[in-house]
Amino acid sequence: MAIKSARRLKSFSDRISARSRIAIGQVFLLIGVMWMAIAVGLVPSERNAVVAGRAKFCEAIAVYGSIFVERGDLEAFDQALRAGLSRDPDVLSAGVRKADGAMLIEIGDHVAQWGRKSAGATIDSNIYVPIYSNGKKWGTVEVRFQPDADRGFIGYLRSPQVKLIAFVAGACMVLYLVYLRKMLQHLDPSKVVPGRVRSALDTLSEGLLVVDKHERIVLANQAFASTVGRSAEQLMGSRPANLPWVTEAGSAEFPWTTAMRESRPQHGVVMRIVDHQSRHRTFTVNCSPVLGHDGSYRGVLASFDDVSELEQKDIELGKAKDAAEAANQAKSEFLARMSHEIRTPMNAILGFAEVLRRGYEENESERQEYLDTIHSSGQHLLELINDILDLSKIESGKLEIELSRCSPHQIMAETLSILSVRAREKGLELKMRWLGPAPETIATDPTRLRQALTNLVANAIKFTEAGSVSLEARIVTTEETSTLSVDVIDTGIGMNPEALERIFQPFAQADTSITRRFGGTGLGLSISRQIADALGGGVTVRSAVGKGSVFTLAINAGSLDGVRLLDPAEIEAVARATVKVKAPAIRVPGVRVLLVEDGVSNRKLITLVLHRAGAIVEFAEDGRGGADMALAGVYDVILMDMQMPVMDGYTAARLLRDHGVQTPIIALTAHAMHGDEEKCREAGCSGFLTKPIDMDLLIKTIANSAARETGDAEAPATAIVPAPADAMQAAARLSPPEGDLREHLKSSLPSDDPEFCQIILEFIDRLHQQLGAMEEAWGKQDLSEVASLAHWLKGSGGTAGFAALTAPARKLEELAHQERLDEIGGAIKELQVLADHIEAPVVGASESRHATP
Repeated sequence: MAIKSARRLKSFSDRISARSRIAIGQVFLLIGVMWMAIAVGLVPSERNAVVAGRAKFCEAIAVYGSIFVERGDLEAFDQALRAGLSRDPDVLSAGVRKADGAMLIEIGDHVAQWGRKSAGATIDSNIYVPIYSNGKKWGTVEVRFQPDADRGFIGYLRSPQVKLIAFVAGACMVLYLVYLRKMLQHLDPSKVVPGRVRSALDTLSEGLLVVDKHERIVLANQAFASTVGRSAEQLMGSRPANLPWVTEAGSAEFPWTTAMRESRPQHGVVMRIVDHQSRHRTFTVNCSPVLGHDGSYRGVLASFDDVSELEQKDIELGKAKDAAEAANQAKSEFLARMSHEIRTPMNAILGFAEVLRRGYEENESERQEYLDTIHSSGQHLLELINDILDLSKIESGKLEIELSRCSPHQIMAETLSILSVRAREKGLELKMRWLGPAPETIATDPTRLRQALTNLVANAIKFTEAGSVSLEARIVTTEETSTLSVDVIDTGIGMNPEALERIFQPFAQADTSITRRFGGTGLGLSISRQIADALGGGVTVRSAVGKGSVFTLAINAGSLDGVRLLDPAEIEAVARATVKVKAPAIRVPGVRVLLVEDGVSNRKLITLVLHRAGAIVEFAEDGRGGADMALAGVYDVILMDMQMPVMDGYTAARLLRDHGVQTPIIALTAHAMHGDEEKCREAGCSGFLTKPIDMDLLIKTIANSAARETGDAEAPATAIVPAPADAMQAAARLSPPEGDLREHLKSSLPSDDPEFCQIILEFIDRLHQQLGAMEEAWGKQDLSEVASLAHWLKGSGGTAGFAALTAPARKLEELAHQERLDEIGGAIKELQVLADHIEAPVVGASESRHATP
């Protein structure tokens, strides 16, 4: 149907073209008629008029000259002749000659001018008229006019007749073309295409165009017209190539041009256009040539199928596929890395627990060492789980920030104190300084600030083999805000510029070899940056391979109006106090605690810790038993596990609240996701602790809950004593001793404390045993055993307070790994000399500083 309508339109267009050829012939016929009119003199001749005018002008001179001659006044004749000729610019010269040839009057160089008559003068340039006196010819008046310079073909073209014909022909042609264009533009297709056919074409969702052989649109349906934002009538007579197609440089010709040139259809050509709303639309175009009545191709029918949505869906599908593959790869890498990270501490926990369960430890020192390993592995596992939970909170947008006034230098000093053991094990120096005055307090979230700093410092320690890790803090104040900026500077391995942004992505590190060499999940930096963002700042980094890195943590410090600024001496005093008195242990003597816990190990552990802190503990194995005991007895605090058989903790807590029990209930749960605390509080719990239980936090929570229950300002009968672990951390904060260590090599641990003294003595005994084993392994050329023993000494020496052993032990381990046989013996001897110069502490030199419960 569309092709039939297109053929009708083509026939109509062909008739218009035929009429145009007839009209052009009529224009030439008009030109011929005008030439005939000029030839027969119907059109005045400019040249004839000029000649006639010049002749009459000369005749008038002759008449007046005859009068002057009869009077005999040649002088007056001369003056009158000059005056008359001066008015005509075409006159070159003039003269009055008697009949005998004598020149009586000469105006201009008349003799010379008149003599040029034979060289090219014509009848219109040399004119002479006789002068009569008394009825006889007296002489002649000769006038030389400007000859016509435009002779020949050029003069012919410049003639008025030719100009007239050119003007009329050109004007008629232009007017006809304008008329034809207007007629085509205002052509009503309904006169050619039946109305029902036109309506059918407009209902099609597919765009249609009919283009004639001159590549002009003779038909467009509504679908195509609406795409380009023009009506079908406005498109008539225009070129489709002028529409806003999106083409690439060097692209092929338009498909309708190809279809016309090759006289064959074009299928599935993809084209893009910018529609009237400035959107890119994609079409598949099919073009078919249209035959005229004479069998020749007269135009092209083009259809446009809009596939923009399909193309966009393909793009989105490709992106989704790539994202799914990336997510699957990231999941696989995450699971592999988490498996390694979790299995490592779990192996240590289960392995050493099995050793202790079977009683394989040889002495109390080994037993304590195994317990310390289990504890540190459990802490590491807890940190890993906390990092994952923090990342989950951050990505869900539920990271909670609690602003309060806190001491920034105290938080930094505590961070260094906690991490000093790791630094000492690697022989690194931890330093801190303020660049300028330090505010006594700032407004921020101290827990999150400590977490971010801990991640950054721990990361610096992990990737630094030798040298130091330093903190440099400063306050940057502007008119709007005050910012705390802390640089964490290390002398570690450094990074390439390409890795600087990638390291802040979750589970990402500088490269895969980093994971194999140093381990880790790649969560710390990501969490630190997002915490800093939540605190109104950010984390940036600059680094160079082999030269170390500088991580800069910046947070909003809040208002500092009225805040005292500390000088360097005051800052150092606060730092020393923070190191020496760290996290005092809280005792709660006399506090009655009901522990509802189904796990035997957890009951034993919590009961032991609370007994040591002075509490009176009773326990139940399930929620039903715990509820019965709480209803029957009087307790200061109830510790409630939330997942138990018979009756869970949620039900038990609700039951107690329904019976009017107001005793504080502290929830103990392994669920630490966002929302679990709210669920426990909705059940009636007044506190919330996650497993594994932080014992210090547990005792502190019990003390605070018991104080609120009794109405006291502080926990009842609390006593504060330094904790042994904290004292060890405080000692570890000390820098390695300098100078000649071989004279008196003493432990930096507080040897006046009996428990620490025992640790030092056990290490000295173990050191000599290990050195003997090292010498024996070296004699057997067992480099693997030498490296293993050196590795033990590298970590254990610093822990026992002998930092001077760390660097030589590290050197020996490297030599063994590198199989540098010529240097290993000397390194072992150096360690033996150092061991010989160790000064053992005296047992019982002072009384214990620890109080017993």
